[in-house]
Amino acid sequence: MINRFRRAPIRLQFVVLAAIPIPAVLVSVIALLPEPYIFQAKQVIAVRSTQIELIVEQLRNSADDADAEMLLRASAPIGLEMRILPWRDLNVGSSHQEDMQLIADDLRDVLPPDFEATVLPQEALAVRVDAKRGLLVRFSDADTYPAVFGTIVELIAKILMLILPMLLLVLYIGGVITSPLVRFAEAAKSLRLDGNEEQLFTDAGAKELRTLATALNDMRRRIRKMVDDRTRMLTAVSHDLRTPLTRLRMRVERSKETPSKQAMLDDIATLTAMIEESLQYLSSTARDEPFRKVDIAALMKTIVAGFSDFGHTVIYVGPERFGYSCKQKALTRAVTNIVENAVRFGKIVHVQLSNFPPSKVSIVVQDDGPGLADGLHEKALEPFFKADEARSSNSNSGFGLGLSIADEIAKSHGGSLSLENISPHGLRATISLPPARVVPLKNSKADDIQGQASTRQALAKGR
Repeated sequence: MINRFRRAPIRLQFVVLAAIPIPAVLVSVIALLPEPYIFQAKQVIAVRSTQIELIVEQLRNSADDADAEMLLRASAPIGLEMRILPWRDLNVGSSHQEDMQLIADDLRDVLPPDFEATVLPQEALAVRVDAKRGLLVRFSDADTYPAVFGTIVELIAKILMLILPMLLLVLYIGGVITSPLVRFAEAAKSLRLDGNEEQLFTDAGAKELRTLATALNDMRRRIRKMVDDRTRMLTAVSHDLRTPLTRLRMRVERSKETPSKQAMLDDIATLTAMIEESLQYLSSTARDEPFRKVDIAALMKTIVAGFSDFGHTVIYVGPERFGYSCKQKALTRAVTNIVENAVRFGKIVHVQLSNFPPSKVSIVVQDDGPGLADGLHEKALEPFFKADEARSSNSNSGFGLGLSIADEIAKSHGGSLSLENISPHGLRATISLPPARVVPLKNSKADDIQGQASTRQALAKGR
């Protein structure tokens, strides 16, 4: 029944939830209001009046004062404080604080006509027993209540009648209706087209929410198919261009026109490098490499050693071992691309692996180059964007895909890549990774050797 209601249209759920609080409000008001206020103290007055009549009659029939005192002690459990006093001491006139002594006033009015009663200050009632004696009666807190208290209780009851239905609706909207929308927003924020999940948006909840989840899942599949088709087409075109370029290179090498031969070979090499880099970018967005536990500290040290072998000054800073679940080849390519970009424009490069604070895992690549002009940090992550005007021109500059590939790989890990200038000059590239993938490492040298070998192979292939 509850599941059917949760799957009903939102409009119907609102109508039902708006009607349900009506009896709930009534029950709450009855439960919260004190009993004397509900029944207007009529029952209390009737009970107290009967009790006082019986006690006064018994006092009148008592033989002496000792019997009267015993009677009063025996009547103590009924909740009244009673004493026998001389009537001349009690006959001091009526109190003018009637608003604070409602039960005493009402009791004076309901007692039999032959009972002479006087309302005294401090919530007391004096009833004449005989010519010389009088009975002083004081009431408990349960019997007395000020008029302002009733007004406050009535105000609270009216506020509850107005607020309680709205409160229930707000709680329902927040807990049942908005929760799936929040999940949709989180799923859309982490949406990736290179994952294996088929039903990223859960098909559950109200009818409209289930329709929305189905539409979003269908849209994701269509976009993924479109991207896959585009990637396959561009990959095929880039791959097929290798054959005519190879034939063209062979013809140029056999050519006897020496002045233009080298220029033509340089153009062919540039085209070949552009195709290779384009293929790397397309493969980075399409490949679905599984996550596996690796020592990324060993990966970083292997990358640094590879660049150092080529004569670059690259320094690693960080822990000796750091276990992390990641896409090993993809992360190696991302860091390699960033370091390659750094050594192109700087002389000294630092690669830092950090897990401080514990809620943050980051890989920072810092160089001492000219940095980027203001406004170009985000554009530098776009495909085919080249900022050689901001970073000193170099004949070996790439085609603007290295940082784009690194950004795609960082996002595929659930992280991000950011660029910022450092003082007095230089650029800092930071790959922020989710800390949830940190894993403990066993003290195994075989894993380190295997990881370093895979990283060296990927590094050599990238070059």
